[in-house]
Amino acid sequence: MSQSLGRGLSILIELGDRPHNLDELAAKLGVHKTTVLRLLRTLEAERFVRRDEQHRFHLGNRLSALAETLDRREVRDAAAPHLARLSEATGHAAHLVTGPPALLDELDGDGAPARYRAAPVRDGSGRVVAAVTVPDPGDGTGLSDLDAAARAVSADCGHPDRRC
Repeated sequence: MSQSLGRGLSILIELGDRPHNLDELAAKLGVHKTTVLRLLRTLEAERFVRRDEQHRFHLGNRLSALAETLDRREVRDAAAPHLARLSEATGHAAHLVTGPPALLDELDGDGAPARYRAAPVRDGSGRVVAAVTVPDPGDGTGLSDLDAAARAVSADCGHPDRRC
């Protein structure tokens, strides 16, 4: 691993514990403050780090965005075989909806568009992380398949080997 990359990752790990100022980070890494400042400026420019009014550095929102991307990818991976079975059982395309929590909460509360039926996918803590949707034929058919698919994806997401 390159020295700069290693130091940059060490900074992120330190900031994961708590905010630090420049002097603290330089001491933790055992390098000169100018070296740490150069790395922090790069991390700050890419929003991996942010600086507050007291000149302390914190983890930035870019890390949250990356974590959300990873969560969505893991949910999609967990859902793929269940969506395929649901599509086969209902004869309709099944979809996984991911997005902001407000959208998912709305789908969880019967807020799906009238042409679709939705069932929530929950992570191990019970938080809604996605929704499985299928077209609504209007006669109630396929609802048990939809619920079963959403429960199966939720079970996979709650499994210790796969955290969605």
